[in-house]
Amino acid sequence: MASPLLLDREFLNTLEQVALLCSDDLAGGLGADRRSRNHGPGLEFADYRGYSSGEDARSLDWNAFLRLGKLFLKVYAAEQNITVRILLDCSVSMDCEETANSKFAYAQRLAATFAYLALLRLDTAVILPFAERLGKPLVISGGRNRFYPVLRYLSTLSCEGGTELIRSVKQFLERFPNPGMVILISDFLDEEGCTRAVEMLRSAGHDFVLLQVHSAEEQRPTTFGELALEDAETGEHRLVECSAESAALYERAFLESTDRLERLALRYGGRYARAATSIAYQDFVFRALRTNRVVS
Repeated sequence: MASPLLLDREFLNTLEQVALLCSDDLAGGLGADRRSRNHGPGLEFADYRGYSSGEDARSLDWNAFLRLGKLFLKVYAAEQNITVRILLDCSVSMDCEETANSKFAYAQRLAATFAYLALLRLDTAVILPFAERLGKPLVISGGRNRFYPVLRYLSTLSCEGGTELIRSVKQFLERFPNPGMVILISDFLDEEGCTRAVEMLRSAGHDFVLLQVHSAEEQRPTTFGELALEDAETGEHRLVECSAESAALYERAFLESTDRLERLALRYGGRYARAATSIAYQDFVFRALRTNRVVS
């Protein structure tokens, strides 16, 4: 499949040893990483997954170990299932850069990564694009073999319209009232709307993660002089004078806004991580997301 969304095969193989972390409440008392599994007579075998130290060894597949030299657990259909909903910002501001490595392409890869992690654990993944309103979702389950439709779906998405985060979250809660894990991927330029959106997600009982994606230029501008700026979503124009000193002040204000966003997430029991598109998405997943307890 020739697609910019095709995740590196080595990266996908490494994800076999990674797990999404969710709250104890959603995991039904099984613990944040859901490593305790229900096994016993009459349960239907569904798939394999990598073995992690401390897990129940009774379901190890020793034949697979003799053939491959690796430990695999048999996964049964009766295991705890968590619905992972991925809200993906498709507003124009996500794709305003003249580069193949835009914020939107980066966000698409992250959405694909989380969907793959959900499918690995036989969870249900729901991808919901949004901008001015919520778009048509993809709901998918059935294990890692169902990953190709995720890539195909993500490749059909494009950016248009402004950001209406509050309206989109309201529509999401109307369609998906049952608590689950929500991963909200956005540049969060609608900072005012984010506060109310987070309040609504938490009030509905969702375990949520805010993933902010931004370019290096959005953090610290490198183009100086008199600049004509255009708001990608509203079309508003403004003339500004940018110097090294004003760029430093702007960067300070930008970092203060990301700190506010992180404090907001933590105040309502969620998690937050920030990804600059200059950082490889593989490094972001394995380092930043682990540091912020999004994956293990």
